[in-house]
Amino acid sequence: MDSQVTYLELSEGREHKFYEVTLTGAALTIRYGRIGTEGQSKTITTASPVEAEREAVKKLTEKRRKGYSDAVPGQTARKAVEKPRVRLHRTLEPYRAQIEATLKPVMFLTLTESAPGPMGSMVGGIPYRRQGESWPAAPDGTPMTFLAQLNFAELPELPGFPTSGLLQFFIGKDDLYGCDFMRPSRANPAVYEVRWTAQPITDPALLDDTVPDHAGDFSPLPAGRGMGITGELAEHPMSDRDRLFAQAIGIDFLDEGSSPDEDLSKGEWLEERYDEATLFGHQVGGHPTFTQEDPRLPDDPRVLLFQLDSDWPRGVMWGDSGIGNFFIHPDDLARRDFSRVAYNWDCC
Repeated sequence: MDSQVTYLELSEGREHKFYEVTLTGAALTIRYGRIGTEGQSKTITTASPVEAEREAVKKLTEKRRKGYSDAVPGQTARKAVEKPRVRLHRTLEPYRAQIEATLKPVMFLTLTESAPGPMGSMVGGIPYRRQGESWPAAPDGTPMTFLAQLNFAELPELPGFPTSGLLQFFIGKDDLYGCDFMRPSRANPAVYEVRWTAQPITDPALLDDTVPDHAGDFSPLPAGRGMGITGELAEHPMSDRDRLFAQAIGIDFLDEGSSPDEDLSKGEWLEERYDEATLFGHQVGGHPTFTQEDPRLPDDPRVLLFQLDSDWPRGVMWGDSGIGNFFIHPDDLARRDFSRVAYNWDCC
């Protein structure tokens, strides 16, 4: 029995696929997949050859409306699968271009159980400090809490950031962790310090391994415990809490329309899908995130320098499951000038 074969292809943008229909009597075989592969196939048996032909015409017409056109098998070269830069739920596909336009390089950090030596990247513990170098203190002389240390020589190279040197973060011991929430006032003065050492010494005999007693202090870190840091490079899109989110991406999370989940509005549904596509936590660079709102005004050029999230397994907790951020002006970062870093944290 003779067979009638119709072969179509669609190759534009990320699309590179074929669709083939073979008629053999009352049987209809459909084969489809990426060009250059065998693809998948299925056979439908109808009541008669006429019905099979009618079904074939229907399916081919539908594909042609979607942009498929007649082609010759084997003439179009196979093309490597282009992986999307960010995985999105299908309901967010209309926003893909805007979302991908916000992607920034980021170094995600993971806290480890083992505390490194004084030269290592760490959260809490005993930081690098030269003999005779003072411990950061509040105006009243109270020693600050050592928060974190980044040794860029042992971390992955993040574009625009140092490739060597030590960067340290110290914060106040009061119930606000020394933060003025980037709104300076005499009633709530900021108490924190960021120290940069471009060329640290490596002789342990020249270092001071003593730390102030932190018993009873307010701190987001577990008492007397240091944790190591490892880093991994990635890229991620802007947080939906970013001050520029509406302008850059424009998803309406206040849309009261219906959604696939009867308990959620369309806006709430989209917000949950967007959250699934984004990843935030401990990080250097990239986009910051917040439990409340971005403290920066729309025209504030400062970018994220370092972010330390709450981490239940490691005992890190900013208030009620909050997150801490340190911001820097891009020009200061390029000059390796860390004297004007801004500090903020918020919680639920």
